Amino acid sequence: MIFCRLKPFDFINTSKLFLLPLLFPLLSYSSEPDKLIGARASGMGNSAIALTDSWSMFNNQAGLGWQHDYWAGVYHENRYFVKELNYSSLGGCIPVKPGTFGVAITHFGYSQYSQSRFGLSYGMMLSKTIAAGVGFNYHTVQLAGGYGSSNCLTAEGGIIYQPLEKVAIGAYAFNPTHSSLGSNQNLNTFFGIGLAYRPSRYVLITLQGDDNTQSSPVFRTGLEYSPAKNLYFRAGMSSNPMSLAFGLGWKVKSLDFDLAFSYHEVLGYTPYLSVAYTFNSKTSKQDKPEK
Repeated sequence: MIFCRLKPFDFINTSKLFLLPLLFPLLSYSSEPDKLIGARASGMGNSAIALTDSWSMFNNQAGLGWQHDYWAGVYHENRYFVKELNYSSLGGCIPVKPGTFGVAITHFGYSQYSQSRFGLSYGMMLSKTIAAGVGFNYHTVQLAGGYGSSNCLTAEGGIIYQPLEKVAIGAYAFNPTHSSLGSNQNLNTFFGIGLAYRPSRYVLITLQGDDNTQSSPVFRTGLEYSPAKNLYFRAGMSSNPMSLAFGLGWKVKSLDFDLAFSYHEVLGYTPYLSVAYTFNSKTSKQDKPEK
């Protein structure tokens, strides 16, 4: 019999790796909207269905109706500081007449298990107060050890309605056709509705309720405060499980930098970072419906 002695650091990392198979049921839909994309959304508790920034190509394609510039953004999160749970996204907006196209790529996992998603979306204004959008995605999962890969197609879409100048209401659905990657890789079907309210030019409040086929309904809320031009402080909360979030954003000319952290009472902290560039920032304004 051979005995080995693990240092505390080695034991912690070994324990995390041991827990990965137990987390796969939770992470099997990690590329889906249980967590919305963009550090701004992350810092507001993932309460972003009613927002209309360019990250809406991932979160509610109706928001693309308010985008009029070429745009590119990259996003990364290191879930619970475990490198095997790295999750990255890359997206771009292409304005046309009418509407705007969105092209998106996401990747999750590591060499032994990974998920990728390639998406094409489109959003446009139906009237001065209503926008709608749709998206189609190609998903692929790869498993090492001779298990091969599997893939499928999904659809998503939503609407955003601005009944008042300072209020926007969004509704969003993902995978309503219940597409699946196989018997062991079910993709969740997600439905959500959100509200964005701007009581002043400095404050934005968001509320959201969502549900999917793999967990109980979740309530989310977020707050964004801008004490100075181009500077933003954010906080958010989501239930089931309880998670707190906070973050900040900084805009430098056409560049947007966003950083956020969330805290899970059992698994700990997750950092989020996104960087975006707008090629002609004079014509588009962030979250025009809520102002």
